[in-house]
Amino acid sequence: MRSKFIDTTIELMRKNKNIFFLTADMGYGALEGLSEEFPDRFINVGVSEANAAGIAAGLALSGYRVIFYAQASFATMRCFEQVRLDIASNNLDVKIVGTSAGFTLCQYGVSHFAMEDVGLMRLLPNMKILCPGDILEAELATKFALKNQGPFYLRIGRTNNGPDVKVHSKNTLDISRIIKIKDGKNVALITSGSMMLTALKVKDVLESKGVSTALFSVPMVKPIDQTGIKKIQDKFKMIVSIEEHYITGGAGSAIEEVITGRNGAKLLKLGNPDIFLHVTGSRDYLLSKCGLSPVKIASRVMSGLKNKHNNSNEKI
Repeated sequence: MRSKFIDTTIELMRKNKNIFFLTADMGYGALEGLSEEFPDRFINVGVSEANAAGIAAGLALSGYRVIFYAQASFATMRCFEQVRLDIASNNLDVKIVGTSAGFTLCQYGVSHFAMEDVGLMRLLPNMKILCPGDILEAELATKFALKNQGPFYLRIGRTNNGPDVKVHSKNTLDISRIIKIKDGKNVALITSGSMMLTALKVKDVLESKGVSTALFSVPMVKPIDQTGIKKIQDKFKMIVSIEEHYITGGAGSAIEEVITGRNGAKLLKLGNPDIFLHVTGSRDYLLSKCGLSPVKIASRVMSGLKNKHNNSNEKI
């Protein structure tokens, strides 16, 4: 998805000379084409994310549409005060792009795991959040953010260990709405961002057990498509949110806030448990440790259907 974001950004910067690109010591092997084509609109500020946020705010106040590109854990957490005060509170036209989200940088440990970023950005007034799940959503999310005024957080993770894939069958999607990927009757899986391919595998496991399962993507987490969420709640027996983020504060929490107090499907909220994971390994290994492998997710869904309860905090 990173390559699709960069390619789309280059395309848009060719058309709009008002777009400025900042990075914090990122993109070697990825950003050279962009920096060479737009040397007057590209700055690498080095390992200085707080400084980058301030520069982005200054450029936005000078009339530029600014992209601030850094690793997700540092673009949101290291400079949260600057993002809050300089960018969000002034409603500035800055697009914060957090790459390597979730367990993408699986070998580096807690400092590089981005599990709180969506929750932090959801707290900020004016901030809109996009979490694309395949290369088409990445392209559309980039275009949407750069077309619209105001601060955005665009979260880019890794969907698998190989090349990114296109899951959607058609190119004309409304990235601001919940999107149906597969139809079903009993359970609705709602995935946000990098867990889309995992959710497809979960659907296959559940279908093999006789559970008719629909799959939806929610690329825009804030503002979330409340009407779409309510329609799903009214139709299905269970909603299961799946994300590579802590179960607190992310897409699952946004869905929960919409459906709480309404009749209809109950929510099984799945994500990283409320613990620091002090191990490293492959992304698949870390997801499995958090109960987010396809088999483990399917097992928890089956348990929820059997027991007719929702407990997203059960032990893994």
